[in-house]
Amino acid sequence: MDMIAAAYGCESDEEDSDPWASSRVSAKRTIGRDEEFSSRPFKKVPNRLPAPKLITHEEPDEVVDDPSQHGNRIRSFPHERGNWASFIYLPWEGDSNFVNSVELITQCFQNYGIELQICDDFHISLTKTFILRHLWIEGFVNSVKKQLNGISRPFQLLGTNVLSVYTNEERNRTFLAINIEDPSGMLNVLTQKMDSCMIEYQLPTFYKEACHHVSIAWCVGDKKEELEKIAAGLKLEIEQTACNMAEVRCKIGNLVKRL
Repeated sequence: MDMIAAAYGCESDEEDSDPWASSRVSAKRTIGRDEEFSSRPFKKVPNRLPAPKLITHEEPDEVVDDPSQHGNRIRSFPHERGNWASFIYLPWEGDSNFVNSVELITQCFQNYGIELQICDDFHISLTKTFILRHLWIEGFVNSVKKQLNGISRPFQLLGTNVLSVYTNEERNRTFLAINIEDPSGMLNVLTQKMDSCMIEYQLPTFYKEACHHVSIAWCVGDKKEELEKIAAGLKLEIEQTACNMAEVRCKIGNLVKRL
């Protein structure tokens, strides 16, 4: 039986532990060709890798908001992967005189014991802040571009020396702003067009009685009454500022689309 087994390439129990066994071919096939194969080196077959473990779906780690990392500001929306806080706006490119005026105004409030932080960038909002899902970004941006077709640009806006005070909807931040005059009425046209995009994606539309403004400084908490009392007593001698608006922007998370 051992001879028959050898003729057909069968292996005994001892051969099971032989690392070269898997590279052998049956003796039946090699009869008469011993010299041909004797000069060929045997290749050791590497051990097979273990089967991979099944990949299980894991929930993303919960993001813990730390207000101390960003001026004690509190998120308006909880962080969710794939959802981006977004808004559409006009950048307000203030010149050096405008920046100096902002610094003067914040100093006046500081004299009354109100510490204000100057805004990182100056802009005029055309929408509320909203949540945009990642899968919607391309289509939403294209919809905004379509609405902007035919809008004559640039157009001029005027910054006044009239101060206004606002809070966000959560009333955990208060903003000091200057009012904007819009001789051409273009701001109302733009907000209506942006509202059309918002309705298309079932997102919140802009305020019905919008008062267009440029936020210049902010503080944590609801201090609207305090700031309004101080602002009413200030006599500001600030020249009116003109700004030509040529570009609409959409901020999606940290990404800014120039439209």
